[in-house]
Amino acid sequence: MSALISTVRASLSYRGREGHWLWLLHRVSGLGVLLFLILHVAGMSSAFISIEIHDRLLEMYKTPLFSIGELALAFGLIFHAVNGTRIAILELKPELWQKQQLATRLAIIIVVLLAAPTIIIMALGSINAFFGPAAGH
Repeated sequence: MSALISTVRASLSYRGREGHWLWLLHRVSGLGVLLFLILHVAGMSSAFISIEIHDRLLEMYKTPLFSIGELALAFGLIFHAVNGTRIAILELKPELWQKQQLATRLAIIIVVLLAAPTIIIMALGSINAFFGPAAGH
């Protein structure tokens, strides 16, 4: 456990440029996606154990807290996919490492262009579901 704490402390104290923050966010987004997949499989598998537990889980998934989690998951998926693609391209073409700053900026722009409309559409859908005309039904 102390190794994990010192790794986290070192990661947060390092004052690297955008590459460091992309590295850190790539790890966090990967862990977030993994956590979602584990919870998703466990939640869906609960139908085989007990329909009541499964139904309670489905109701819990319809709460505002889980809607916020869905927004974070959408961003995490988009970021992880775009940044992973950037890393793969740089690994396949080592001569492009000289243009890493440009690749990083392009990746950030692509993430914003993909994530912004996705999150806005999802957030508006959640707001409508929780506060719209059909919210009480």
